[in-house]
Amino acid sequence: MLVRMLSDILDTDREVYAQNNNWVSRRLLARADNMGFSLHDTIIFAKTETMIWYKNHLEAVYCIEGEGEIETAKDGTVYPIKPGTMYALNDHDKHFLRAFKDMRLVCVFNPPLKGDEVHLEDGSYSLSE
Repeated sequence: MLVRMLSDILDTDREVYAQNNNWVSRRLLARADNMGFSLHDTIIFAKTETMIWYKNHLEAVYCIEGEGEIETAKDGTVYPIKPGTMYALNDHDKHFLRAFKDMRLVCVFNPPLKGDEVHLEDGSYSLSE
């Protein structure tokens, strides 16, 4: 059984900040944990916009704090995000994620992230070996 506290992740290599400081992701479960997915406690900082395109991963997101929106690049549809909102990028959707207030999100990735990834220039994560 794996048991971790968020405090176990803080200030370790499993707490990863975006290069542009738009977000911080705490990787509670990573590929080495052999669960078949990774689990992240992520903060998207207020007044930021991040272009994301997980072309190599599927992601499900559940908002537990804050307020923002997601806009699909394909057709410009905007979905509000507030506590209790779940969205799943089941079609590798390229999108813009905007935070009006700090948003705390629980994120699940398949395939799992190795744990130290940051977004590539195109908004994706590479497939780790």
